[in-house]
Amino acid sequence: MKPAIEFAQEASCDLSPRPLTESPFPHVQINNFIAPGKYAQLCKSFPTCPPKVGPTGYSLYWGDDGYEQLLHSQPEWKSLFDTFHSQKFVEWCRQQFLEVWKRDGCRIEMSGARYVPYCEDRLDKERGTLRKVEHEPDELWVRMDIHQGQLGYDRPIHLDHARRLVSMLIYFCDQTENQMVGGELFLYSTKKDPAPVKVTPQHNRMIAFPCTTRSYHSVSKIVSQRSPRNYVQVHLSSSVDVWPRETIPVWRRTLGKVKRTFKDALG
Repeated sequence: MKPAIEFAQEASCDLSPRPLTESPFPHVQINNFIAPGKYAQLCKSFPTCPPKVGPTGYSLYWGDDGYEQLLHSQPEWKSLFDTFHSQKFVEWCRQQFLEVWKRDGCRIEMSGARYVPYCEDRLDKERGTLRKVEHEPDELWVRMDIHQGQLGYDRPIHLDHARRLVSMLIYFCDQTENQMVGGELFLYSTKKDPAPVKVTPQHNRMIAFPCTTRSYHSVSKIVSQRSPRNYVQVHLSSSVDVWPRETIPVWRRTLGKVKRTFKDALG
């Protein structure tokens, strides 16, 4: 076991390094990730997300008025934001996943990786590449997005953007408590894996993984629930692609945009 990072006790979350689970692809899962007292306050003040573009259709992003109000009015949310938007979080990701990055062909040199406070807007969030690159490849930035999955929400098997280095999910709900049918996260060894690993939403459960070329995942469709699938998604990103991706034909990209627009229009 690697020694704990010196700053771990100062953070809202347990940022000590953990053993990786290698199957179906490298990831780490931690229960009770956020300090219990802080988690209780975060749950109590979890916001109602307005209809917006994005994976769930209901979200708050850094830069939204509601997000800024939450940070200013709720100290626990500001503390969580500061934990992730920091060099400390970059160091945790590097310590936790550096060997996987190297092994799976990360295109950038990570020895001098440093945090920069860059805000990826909603337009670029949906794009495969940023409209304008403002930072060096090893100047890394963070998204901490707040989501609510409503009835009918799902995600097909996919890889995250090639500029993402790490994806993290923290659940602020419980599948049993919510009487939720569906909404599980599935991890795949290949895009056509017939027996993926299932991760069930549970209070204060975190799962994180490097966004390599084999980190295929999906979310099963929510067919019934008593309350929303509340979660926070955190990304560590570069401004340029760090992983190779398949070239998607123009007609498929256009069709995808049409489908998303139609879905958004239906609510």
